[in-house]
Parts: sequence; C-alpha cells; structure tokens
Amino acid sequence: MEPAHCRDGNCGIKTVAGRSGHFGYGFSTVQNPAWNLSRILLATGGRFICGATRASFRLISTDTRTVQPGDVFLALVGDNFDGHDFVFEAVARGAAGVIVSRPVELTTVPVVQVADTLRALGDLAAYRRHLMPDLQVLAITGSSGKTTVKEMTAAILGRELNVLKTSGNLNNLIGMPLTLLGVDYRHEAVILEMGMNHPGEIARLTEIADPDICCITNIQDAHLAGLGDINGVALAKGEMFAAGKSWAKLVVNLDDKRIRAMARHFSNEKITFGRSSKAMIRATHIHNRGEEGMVFTLHVDGSRERIAIKAIGYHNVLNSLAAAALAYAAGSTMVDIIKGVTGFTSFDKRLQIEKWAGLKIINDTYNANPASMAAAFAALKGLRETSRAVAVLGDMLELGDKSELAHRCLGENAACQDFDYIFVIGNYSPQVAQGALDAGMPRRQIKILQTREEIVEGIKKLVNLGEISHGDWLLVKGSRSMGMEKVIAGLKESVSAS
Repeated sequence: MEPAHCRDGNCGIKTVAGRSGHFGYGFSTVQNPAWNLSRILLATGGRFICGATRASFRLISTDTRTVQPGDVFLALVGDNFDGHDFVFEAVARGAAGVIVSRPVELTTVPVVQVADTLRALGDLAAYRRHLMPDLQVLAITGSSGKTTVKEMTAAILGRELNVLKTSGNLNNLIGMPLTLLGVDYRHEAVILEMGMNHPGEIARLTEIADPDICCITNIQDAHLAGLGDINGVALAKGEMFAAGKSWAKLVVNLDDKRIRAMARHFSNEKITFGRSSKAMIRATHIHNRGEEGMVFTLHVDGSRERIAIKAIGYHNVLNSLAAAALAYAAGSTMVDIIKGVTGFTSFDKRLQIEKWAGLKIINDTYNANPASMAAAFAALKGLRETSRAVAVLGDMLELGDKSELAHRCLGENAACQDFDYIFVIGNYSPQVAQGALDAGMPRRQIKILQTREEIVEGIKKLVNLGEISHGDWLLVKGSRSMGMEKVIAGLKESVSAS
C-alpha cells in the first residue's frame, strides 16, 4: 500500500509518550517516558549519524505543517513524494531530530538513518504499544463494516474505559501506526481498524499492533486488483489470525464460511457471533423498523434482551453482533453492550439519511464494493415501501479483472430493485447500464452521465417534472475516490443559491 503524502493533511497525527511497561530491551519504563535517542535506536534498529546523543524529544511527526519544537520528524517516501525534501523545513520549524532513510546534509540536530522509514514508523508504534503491557488492543479487519464495528465497539467500551480508536480512514501502514503512537498513559484500550489491498499488509499491521483481540468482520469481493479473487481476499484477511499471538482472542463470524474455516486452524480462545444458533453472540427475531432502525433479540452467552438500534439495514444487525463480541471479549457486561449499541447512530457517509427538496437521501458515499452495494439496496428496500426511488451509482474500484462483470451484475441488481431511475457515472457506467438493460429496465430510466454536475441537474429536472417528489428516496453510492458525496453537496448548494 503506497503511503499517502504526509503533507496532505491525512498523516498529521503526532505521538505522545506513554506510561509504564517493558519492551524487553533491558530497561524499565517510567510514567509518561519521553522519546530519546536510545529508545528510537532500540525501536528502529537505526544508525546514529550525528547530533547530540543526550537529546530527548517530544513527539514523532510526519507532517512539516504541524511539527512543533522538540518533535522528531520522520521522512516518509512514496512514489510521488519524498519526505526528505522537507527535512530542512521541519528543522526550521523546530524539529529536534530527524529519522531518514538516505543521507541528508544536516548536523544541527540528531539524525538517525534507517533502511526504510515506513517500516521504522511501524517499529516505533510497536515499541510504543509494548511500553504499556496493561493496554487492551483490539484489531478489526474485513471487507466491509469494519469502521462501523470499530465505532460501535468504542461506544460500548467507552462507557467504562478510556478508549483510543482509529480516526477516520487512518487504517493503513501509515495511519494505523500513527494512531497507535497516539496512545498515552491515560488510555486503557485502543481499537484499531486495519485495511489493506495487497498480501502481507494485514500481517505487518498485526505485527505492529500485537492485538489481544482480533476480529475479521467478513470476507467479500473487495480489493481484487491486488488479491486476485475472493480466496485471495480470505488469505489476506486471515493474516490477522495467523500473525497474532497464540493467546489472543479471536472474534469469529460464524455466518461467514471462509472465516469459519480459517478459525478452525487456530487453538486460540474464540468468541463467536452471527445468526447461527451455535454463536455465543447472536440475533434472533429481527424486525426492520424502516427509518427508525432495526429491532432484534440479542443473545450474549446465555443472556438475552430485546433491543432496538438506530442504524438501518440488516447488515447493521451483524455489525452490532461483531461489536458486542469484541466488547464481550474485552470484558464488557451485557448492560454496557446494550447501552453502547442502542446509543449508536450511523455516521460519516454510511447510510446516513439526509433531506433535500422533500426527498430522503441515503448518503452511503464512503466506499463501495459489490457486497456493500447489495447491502445498500437491501436497506433502501426496507425503507421505501411504496415510494419512488432513484439510485445514483459511481464505480466500484479495485476489483481488477472482475470489474466489468461486477458492474454488469450491479446493473442487473439495480434493475431488480424496481428503481424508477438509475444515474450512473464512471468508467464502468456502460457496463452498469448494459446490465440493467439486460435485466429488463427500460432505457429511458437509465441515465449515463459524465460529471457530478450533470447528475445534480438531472435530479433537479426529475423533481421539476414531478417524476420524483416529497417522500421519495435517492440513494447515492460509489467508491471513495469517486467523490459521490459531492452530488449531495451540489443538490444542497442549488437550494441555497436559488
């Protein structure tokens, strides 16, 4: 996974030194220990080049825009940028030391050279994690739902513990270590989301985090460009179980046959969840309340309670079960689990219901793959009843040689949902349109558009013609880089500008 340029605002997290612990390097730690040269060298295996050997440092930073006096600047390198180009700027802003992977002409501050600064970032995070042996580390991966499960789990554990969690989408080989480096002596648990698009990434993230509890939410068709097929996805996600320590608890989705199969190879303690009657954490008597969310009976290791969650869609019942299982593994009570999941609301472009001109908009623009598209369609079906509905669909990316087929299937699925119109945009919009046509959707109801602005104008035209009106539904979804949320922003701007 290529590092994002750390001057773009996505990597501007800093680290804070933590509390007592021992990493096996021959010294005991003290409360809130500062970074110093010895600890940086021990963590990274780097080579001291020059500067004061007794220097101590405040934070680790990868972003020159936010570096503060006393920080250490770590120069990340990517295909389109080189953090070494900003080393002198970092020092000018007060950096008290730098970590580099190639020589720099700098003698004013301590310089540590490593073979690979990205790996050094992970090594520093791993070191930091082991300074606090009492910290519970929970790790979550999966093809979909991992962010929602992370937030639900935090809502449960946060009732009793001081929790640090992955912020936004900082779940890769840069973002996750930066999150873990943010742990300090106050934290009692950290919940880490792990993403990937190539083999080996989850193994490395697991090595860094050394989690006490591991969860794979599901195995679905996603990131096929780097993984080949769903079996490749299963192998890549399964790296979490394989790379974890033997006493880590495994949170296992019994409804997913691939996860079930891989879990059998490990003797670790297992906390199971799903709709299966064999699951320790399960749901029965599920009822869809439309916009109000879902109702079901939650079973937790013999106890049961009828609960209502505010999140829409059947898939969020399973997300609730995964969060409940993670929290149960971490020691949460039934009372805290119920209060946590029932208090959770959808957020951040994930099946959020918004309104415009009387229409109800489902904002599910955070990301998309075939499974999450199907989940969004199912959620809308449970909401719309007799109302009309329009789907605005962007490309599903990173599907490799399965892309054309997946988009034709998307079109077929959309046609079967009885949408009044579908608006499609992206390189694969012809395949989506063809799939819808093949499934019997009339051509006049399929709109292939080139820009988001054209989509906005097309929707406004439908409203003006009375094709859709008050109480009807608009689903907007696509992969993250498609920027489908801008369609919704454009609709709202058109109202304020009128």
